[in-house]
Amino acid sequence: MARHLSSRLPLLRWQYLRWGLAIPALPLALWACNSHDLKQPLPNPQMETDFPILVSPDREVDILFMVDNSPSMDPKQNALAANFGKMIQVLQTIPDGSGGQSLPDVHIGVISSDMGSGSDPVGTNCRRVLGDRGLLYGNDPNNSLASVAPNAVPGSDQGQGGHPDPNGCGLHSGARWISDIADPAGNGKRIKNYDGDIQTVFSCLATHVGTGGCGFEHQLQSVRVALNADYPNNDINPENIGFVRPKGYLAIVLITDEDDCSADPDDGTNDSMFLQNQQIPTETASLRCATRGHLCNGKPIPGYEDPSIGYQPPNPLPAPNVGFTTAFANCSVKDQPNPDTGKTDPHYLPLLRVQDMIDSVNSISAWVVDSNGNYVYDENKNHRWIQKSPDKILVSGIIGWPPGTSLAGVTTSDQYQVGIDTTSLPQPQNTYWDYMPICTVPASKSADGNIYKAYGGLRLKKFLDAFQKKDTQGNPIQNTFSLCNQDFTVAMTAIANAIVQVLKPGCVEYPLIDTNSAAPEVQPECQVIDRIPCDNPGTDKCLQSGYTETSRKECIDTGTGLPLNPVTPAINNIPDSARPCWYLYYDKSQAGCPNTYKGQRITVLRPSGTNAPAGTVLDLKCLTCARTDQTCPPIQ
Repeated sequence: MARHLSSRLPLLRWQYLRWGLAIPALPLALWACNSHDLKQPLPNPQMETDFPILVSPDREVDILFMVDNSPSMDPKQNALAANFGKMIQVLQTIPDGSGGQSLPDVHIGVISSDMGSGSDPVGTNCRRVLGDRGLLYGNDPNNSLASVAPNAVPGSDQGQGGHPDPNGCGLHSGARWISDIADPAGNGKRIKNYDGDIQTVFSCLATHVGTGGCGFEHQLQSVRVALNADYPNNDINPENIGFVRPKGYLAIVLITDEDDCSADPDDGTNDSMFLQNQQIPTETASLRCATRGHLCNGKPIPGYEDPSIGYQPPNPLPAPNVGFTTAFANCSVKDQPNPDTGKTDPHYLPLLRVQDMIDSVNSISAWVVDSNGNYVYDENKNHRWIQKSPDKILVSGIIGWPPGTSLAGVTTSDQYQVGIDTTSLPQPQNTYWDYMPICTVPASKSADGNIYKAYGGLRLKKFLDAFQKKDTQGNPIQNTFSLCNQDFTVAMTAIANAIVQVLKPGCVEYPLIDTNSAAPEVQPECQVIDRIPCDNPGTDKCLQSGYTETSRKECIDTGTGLPLNPVTPAINNIPDSARPCWYLYYDKSQAGCPNTYKGQRITVLRPSGTNAPAGTVLDLKCLTCARTDQTCPPIQ
């Protein structure tokens, strides 16, 4: 986007400075946006374009995985574990501001979907009020809940206690999440709270959530509670404090085969929908959650408009179970007040509103810590908090959703259906009315003996849509992936690339004018100012804007005497004494600038072993082609 630079740049038409009095002798092709491709020296329109490029974003990324731990999930947990390495490979391609690439400073955490089933235990797998309460899984010897510590109390089969691992999944004792950050000393080393390989550690955590969790999955409530460590009274999961950092980005990834069934733990507020003695005896938990939280054709599911029929104590009546089928595209989330009363009431909607969950995640705050990791307090001795900007929250999900295409070995459906699944185990569940799956994998079986199935996640999709970002061309970036795919390669790579898009240095979106048709590649005309954050605005060289500003020269290859070739920049030919300097290069990779002309990028080459401080911005003033003009070269 073109903008007006501050008055620190001279008003002189600066692009003439390099050319001086020789301009009249230059061929007209000099003015072409890409003179090498033109057969006639016809001038293309040009303009002076001012734009900032973020060369070193805050490289802190906190990645939270919500892994469904209900009894059907082991095949998908294994797929996640097997494909996590694809994400790491992509994240390791992020430019670090020094001409190299490295993994950003990451916190990676895992939580389960188990938040219990109201105020009383229900069945075998929903024994604990609040379930895992959004705790990050880790090697915590002092609290066996959601712990992989060697001394954790086993209990995954009962949906309670810990999930011990002989090595604590490689995490150091007391660690509740993976931490892997660059040493602030700038020596190229990493500070880690685990031993071994990061992929192995994560894979262990992702599978150690187990498959003994509550079948009334509270995926969204678990995320909300995990990230708002003070919710509601700072006594739910204080162990999670510090996972979310004030700076940088927060990425949330949902992995689940059921729709969200988040509800208040108070049975009065959730209309007692989880209580065993009030459940319709011939309906599954999936159907119970779906019919209370979905609309089809703008109305409640026919036959389930009044869920009180059939389970009013003390004398339950026969349930009005009926089948129902419509196009899945006709169905949506029940998230609004009761249309009959205009009010939100738990009888009409016993689940938590998805919009409330969206608003809560968008208002996440993080405790401020100093450079030594100590909490910072205000004048009233209260912790200082910084609210996370919604622009820095990225959400993706691999959920039950129509794949949109046929998949080998997978039976898919585009229908929303209430019926009887005669393949369900154990008996007599194959006689129950059920919310039918959006896809099945006949060749794959879950730990509970069932053929693998995934169910349409309408509530989850609304949540994901609220956080969908757009690329530089204004196109939506995909953040919903179908769990029907047995291989997570595409999903994990795409999720990682979404993180890369916000962490990578900026791209030059306008084609640059070539000022020397005789030289190889494009010889741009740019003025570059390096803006580095500083701590004391208004003092010494630290401007009131909070930046120091230094003009940078173009990098000249000592071997050729020319600016660095953007195709194969000979960085090693630039001695440290000539750095910092700026150069143009091309990067059409997914982690680079795939949607710009030739993948153009300008960055500053810094002395060996040094990176641009987090938050560093380049202000550029370049002679560019007017991008809206038809004579400008297309994206190549």
